[in-house]
Amino acid sequence: MNTTNKLISMIGLIVTTMITYEIKAQESIVWSELPPLPDTAGRAGMFAGVSHGRLFCMGGANFPDGYPWEGGRKKWHNDIFMLEAGANQWQQLGNVLPGGLAYGVSASYRDRMVLVGGSTATEHSDGTWLFRWENGALKMEAGPRLPHPLANMAGTRVGSLLIVVGGMEKPDGVPLLCCYGLDLDALDNGWFALPEWPGEGRILPVTGSFGGKFYLFSGENKKRNAAGLDQRHIFQDAFCFAPAKTGNRWSGEWQRLSDLPVGMSAGANPAPLVAGRAFLFWGGVDRLTALHALPQTHPGIGGELLWYDPAADRWGYQEEAEREPGRVTLPTVDWNGRTYYISGEVKPGIRTNRITGVTAEKGQRKP
Repeated sequence: MNTTNKLISMIGLIVTTMITYEIKAQESIVWSELPPLPDTAGRAGMFAGVSHGRLFCMGGANFPDGYPWEGGRKKWHNDIFMLEAGANQWQQLGNVLPGGLAYGVSASYRDRMVLVGGSTATEHSDGTWLFRWENGALKMEAGPRLPHPLANMAGTRVGSLLIVVGGMEKPDGVPLLCCYGLDLDALDNGWFALPEWPGEGRILPVTGSFGGKFYLFSGENKKRNAAGLDQRHIFQDAFCFAPAKTGNRWSGEWQRLSDLPVGMSAGANPAPLVAGRAFLFWGGVDRLTALHALPQTHPGIGGELLWYDPAADRWGYQEEAEREPGRVTLPTVDWNGRTYYISGEVKPGIRTNRITGVTAEKGQRKP
């Protein structure tokens, strides 16, 4: 390594250390647990949201009758669980999701929960479903349909604008370069196309919202290697989109950001914004993890904690021991001052039913 490259490497190390110190000097991460989901097998790809102070977890998929390598078959669920604040037990509200649904996008806005797309056991969905807790019951209605079926995408809300990116149109389809918006204050206008990010199509990215902007991180597609074989390609790029509304029309511009130190495909979505100023990444698939092809010998999802400071466009690691294995294919939801990781997958085919909360508090220490 020449002198210039050594200097650049040293500067990068110093900057990363400074970012970690700046965040930890003011707040410490505090973890918590809610009662686990009644389904002890756990689920991947659930939907989650909040309505009138209650937390809802919906759908998802798992292998209830045995792991894949044991011949177990994957099941898509259509039930809904509800947890009231302070309660120690979930209530099951029945089987209401159409056909069983997983691997879509969910968001909450003004006591209404929005479920978008996703997959069933046989196909991908173009549906949008609206849920609201009202007069002691959960009300459901159909919303505007997507331009085409979509699953394995990601998305989150920026103000009243719900944005979804990437995904696949059908189970054997290709990762898409697409970006759609839905104004939750003007549902009758339906879904509309937004400018595409200046990168490649992908599935399972991670998104976030900060300062009126939409953030897109990582994801994956397939690329052909030197031997002519297709293999998983985990992205390390990142972008942000600044939406703007003129009259009734939404548009905006994309900006390329600093690359991730490691990939985070299928990480928790949206990424929690801790202390209102930094995204926290826990879990996700990087390029090394993606090389493990056999579920039986898979090492599991890493538990490292990675920060992204959107105001400074800088990355840093949280300097603490790994608390536990990370997770993939799961939603997060903000509820009562914390962000909760909802169930998810810890190894291929293996889920957890734990609901883990995270926040940052001044002067607190990790339990």
